[in-house]
Amino acid sequence: MSLNITLFQNDKDPVQLSAITAGGSQAVFFKINTWGEEAFLDKLIELLDFAN
Repeated sequence: MSLNITLFQNDKDPVQLSAITAGGSQAVFFKINTWGEEAFLDKLIELLDFAN
């Protein structure tokens, strides 16, 4: 699983953040790795909320 984070800013506008996940765990009946892409993004949001 990977998470690509990009920070960008146009002139004096606020800094924007883009986060894209790839390779999440998916299965039809049973999966061992239960950490999906949404959980990965939730952890990033948690971290950003804590830092703010």
